[in-house]
Amino acid sequence: MEPALGTAIPIELCDILGSDPETLGGAVCFRETRIPVRILFDHVNHGISLEEFLEGFPSVSREDALRVMAWEEQVALDALEPIAA
Repeated sequence: MEPALGTAIPIELCDILGSDPETLGGAVCFRETRIPVRILFDHVNHGISLEEFLEGFPSVSREDALRVMAWEEQVALDALEPIAA
């Protein structure tokens, strides 16, 4: 599954994420699934535990979900870094 045009999958996650313009409109999904990464964040943002997400989407491994969440956390933290004066 190659990234869809205009979709940037971080190099650190290319082994677990993919995008295909023919599948779900090119949404970034967990590799070898039709489960968009957005679903993981929607669940977490609505107070649904990772365990509940994994129960509902057993084809996503705990390790893969945690890697995506850790990457997103780092992106957010990097965005909050103070600008050097």
